[in-house]
Amino acid sequence: MELQNVELFKGVTCASIDAMMSCFRPEVRKFKKGDTILVFEPEVKSLCVLLSGKAHLYCVDSEGEYTLLENYVENDIFGEVFTMPYSGLGYVAEADSDCSVMFFKMSTLYGRCPNACEHHTKITKNLFGLSAKKAQMMALRINMISKKTVRQKLISYFEYLAEKTGSTSFETELSLSQLANYLCVDRTSLMRELRLMREEGLISSSGRKINMLNI
Repeated sequence: MELQNVELFKGVTCASIDAMMSCFRPEVRKFKKGDTILVFEPEVKSLCVLLSGKAHLYCVDSEGEYTLLENYVENDIFGEVFTMPYSGLGYVAEADSDCSVMFFKMSTLYGRCPNACEHHTKITKNLFGLSAKKAQMMALRINMISKKTVRQKLISYFEYLAEKTGSTSFETELSLSQLANYLCVDRTSLMRELRLMREEGLISSSGRKINMLNI
């Protein structure tokens, strides 16, 4: 099982990863599109690695309002250690496509290794680094949705993707409905603003492909 591309195992050799699997004893489960992968609990229990496919994390409040929080692709990591739900809120990871997920019990990652694996400490260090990155992404999201207008929110999102991809031409990770939910705006307003930005020569687009022209 190849996990060297997963950031949790950054700096750990393939041989060491294989050896540590006997300590961590992860479970691999397969899901169909639309299946619930994980219902987050108010305590740190699980850490998941998306081995294949796509998924997302959403929050449901006491009134049943749905909010998209994160999207996951192959090798992404998620679980309560990064996003612990508040009281009255439900956090659910759901499959966007057929996918395969590896589940680790946090107690095996944080606990003392019975086999004294030399890289066990490295895993813990990587977890702290991943937690910091998750916090950074959440701060970025807050900055996006705090913008006053739909256009400002879109530009902030596009600038993030441009920096992430290293190009002003990129493909968005979200559908229009997902993007509207992610930016906390009305879908109709989002579509209208995208049309205006195209007409004003700020962007060109085809499907999910965006080309930033004069932003």
